[in-house]
Amino acid sequence: MAEYISTILAEEDPNKWYTSFEFYPPRCERTEEELMNVHIPAFAKQSPVFLDLTWGAGGRTSNTTLRLSKQLQDTYPNIPVNMHITCTNMPAGLIKESLEFAKQSGIRNILALRGDAPQGEEFKANPDGFACAKDLVKHIRRTYDDFFCVTVAGYPEGHPSKIADDGTITEEDYQQELDYLKAKVDAGASIIVTQLFYDPSIYVAFVHRCREMGINVPILAGLLPITTYAGFKRIVKLCKTHIPDDVRQKVESLKDDHDGLKAYGVEQCLAMIHYIRNAGLEYNHLHFYTLNNTSQTFKVMRRLGIHVE
Repeated sequence: MAEYISTILAEEDPNKWYTSFEFYPPRCERTEEELMNVHIPAFAKQSPVFLDLTWGAGGRTSNTTLRLSKQLQDTYPNIPVNMHITCTNMPAGLIKESLEFAKQSGIRNILALRGDAPQGEEFKANPDGFACAKDLVKHIRRTYDDFFCVTVAGYPEGHPSKIADDGTITEEDYQQELDYLKAKVDAGASIIVTQLFYDPSIYVAFVHRCREMGINVPILAGLLPITTYAGFKRIVKLCKTHIPDDVRQKVESLKDDHDGLKAYGVEQCLAMIHYIRNAGLEYNHLHFYTLNNTSQTFKVMRRLGIHVE
C-alpha cells in the first residue's frame, strides 16, 4: 500500500532536490495512451515523491481520474498517487464512492479542493455535498480517521475570486484567505500545494506569513514554466496571476518566437527556483504542473542536474 506523502517529505534531505508532477485526465483515447505509455514512464524514471492527478472542473473527469489513479498506483506501487477530489457539483454520495474506491485501490493520498466550475458556469455547492475544501477535509478525517494523507491548495496571491480585475487584493481579504488556509490545516490537512506564480517574492512572503500564523506543514511551490504565448495568457487571466514587468515585457517580445519563448520559460522558472532558495527558505521540492508533457519540466530539471536520462 502506498506511503503517506507527508512521511516522505519529512524524510527529505535538505541538500537534495525532489520532484512531484501533476497531470490532468486526457479527453480521448489517443492522448491517454500517449500519457500513460510514453510520458508517465519517463516521469516515473525521475523517482518523484508523488504523481498528482486532477479531477476536472465540476467533476466531469471523475471516472477517468479514478480509473487512471488506480492504474498508476498499480503500475508504480512505490510512487504514491495524490488523487484530487473536488466539491463542485459533487453530491456527498459520489464523494463517498470516490473515497471508498481510493481506499480499496491502495491510494492513501488525497488532494481536497473546492474546485472550479465548468467553463461558462458559476460555482455551485451541491445541496447534498460540501460547500468548501475545509468541509471536505473535515469529512475525510471524520469518516476515515488517519487512513488518508490530505493535501490542500494554497494561494500565494489570494484566491482568484478575491482578486480584483486590476490584480489587487485588500489586506482584509488576504488575511481571510490565510485564516481559511489555517482552518483547512487545523481540520486535518498535512500538506499545502500552491497555485502557480511568476513572481517568486510573492511566494516567499506567503510562506513567511503562513509560518507566522502557525501553519507549519510543508508548502510546495507549484511551478508551470512558460511554454506558449496563448497558454501563458490564458492561465494568467484565469488565475489573475501577477506578472513582474520584466517578465511581461520579455514574453511580449517573444510572442511570435515559439522556440525563443520556450527557452525563456525555462530560464524564468530557474530564476524563480534560485530566488526562493536564496531567500533562506527550506526549499528543495519542485512541484511541476506538467501539462501532460515532459518537455519544459525536463529542461528545467536538466539545468539543475537532476534529470535521469
